[in-house]
Amino acid sequence: MQVQIADVSDLVDRFETLLDSHGVSIPKHGSTGADMLPLWRILGALKEGFSGTPDEMRRDYTAGLAVHDLAAKVLAVKDHQDFKTLIPHLEMLSKGAVHLTQEPPANSDVYNKLVEVYWATLLMASGTNVDLDHPKSSKGDNPDVIALERSQPARAYAFKTVRSAHTQNLYEHIIKGVDQIEKCPAPEGIVAFNLTPRLLDAGLWPEGGYFEDWRQPATHAQQKMKQMISDVVNENGQQSIDGIFKGKKAATSILCVAFIPTVAKNPGTGNPVVMPLKIAVLVELNKVRPPSDTMAEEIAKAHCVMQQQLG
Repeated sequence: MQVQIADVSDLVDRFETLLDSHGVSIPKHGSTGADMLPLWRILGALKEGFSGTPDEMRRDYTAGLAVHDLAAKVLAVKDHQDFKTLIPHLEMLSKGAVHLTQEPPANSDVYNKLVEVYWATLLMASGTNVDLDHPKSSKGDNPDVIALERSQPARAYAFKTVRSAHTQNLYEHIIKGVDQIEKCPAPEGIVAFNLTPRLLDAGLWPEGGYFEDWRQPATHAQQKMKQMISDVVNENGQQSIDGIFKGKKAATSILCVAFIPTVAKNPGTGNPVVMPLKIAVLVELNKVRPPSDTMAEEIAKAHCVMQQQLG
């Protein structure tokens, strides 16, 4: 995907107007550290445009593509009856620092909430009603996003942003996610990993070059995700993994999500362009309790919106 700056500028204007109409104000003196870009600075950079080679503009343009996609998804559901549930998260994003191009610190609540509001917008754009856990009052003991049916909890998504390269960290996240799902009122749920931080150094941005076909890095990213989950099973044993899910209502699969930039040849022009790889893939741990047909279809629809809704 090649982002046209004129279109982006219009989208940013509409996004800022929408937030302002809901009382989410733009800070007058946004500041930045060496490893972060506040949301409003990224939006400003999008409107002004980027210059330089892909390697030179990697950091800013990477952040810009991600925020552009989030803004597009939010705008797409502005008339959804559950839009008000997004406001507390959007307020948090507007005040904090969004770590998109480098690994965020462990206590980066804003980064943690980014994937939650993003997934909620995907479900909403698919026609689903959602209940989004409030970012401030949340105690971390409930799934972050719950799909509703007839105003009742139906399917829970327990998101975990994974930073650590240690396989045991994933194992512990699975245990916590399954526990959260078990305690929630929804009859089924799934543990979901935001693996973006783990893939930032996975060779998906070819330094000094580009991929001939965007499907090459996309396939590589999915393989890396599946390998991360396989490593959890291999290092802890299938019996240990099965024990976590035994008698529980959580699906015995992991939903893996990532938003990773790459540089690949534009199939139309033949020129290398910066483009986002937006991935949501199910990785099976065992066959005991797969996601229900309804949940699997819901995830498939969300992935479709992820790729197609561009503002």
